[in-house]
Amino acid sequence: MPDIDLIEASFEQIKPSAIAFSDCFYRHLFQNNPALKPMFAEVSPELQQKKLVASLALIVENLHNPSSLGQALQGLGAYHVTKGTEKDHYPQVGEALLQALQEYLGDNWTPSVAQAWLEAYQLIATTMLEGTQHPNAYLGGELTFYEWLDLYGEMSPTFRKLVADSTHFKYGVH
Repeated sequence: MPDIDLIEASFEQIKPSAIAFSDCFYRHLFQNNPALKPMFAEVSPELQQKKLVASLALIVENLHNPSSLGQALQGLGAYHVTKGTEKDHYPQVGEALLQALQEYLGDNWTPSVAQAWLEAYQLIATTMLEGTQHPNAYLGGELTFYEWLDLYGEMSPTFRKLVADSTHFKYGVH
């Protein structure tokens, strides 16, 4: 199990620059793997940035809730199969994520932080890949990850603050 405290603390350092961090991630992903770029041609870069940032925020926030997170990640894996994502893409995404984290954390990218994120990504990828084995079991009747994000993300204080800080959108008080 990854060191959740290290992941949470390092993610807090990234959140003020979340959209720029997302740009950094995609820069690394496409520089290292130009063949992946066409897979993103039909999605606006702005939407893709927000999805990445929101996904990371919700994953980090729910590392303490593995059963709910596991179902959501399996659904996310199933969803990505429908978009052409293959098993071989997961290490490429992980490499880009770790490169972006290292770039953004600078001196705070210690061997312990690197190990925590590596373990977290391995857990995330393994769980997502479970969803790819029988995608129909995770799509349709169950919430997909992005539906889960839409439903639960708006209630998450971390997600709301991240959206407000990175987009200047202000939530009303209920």
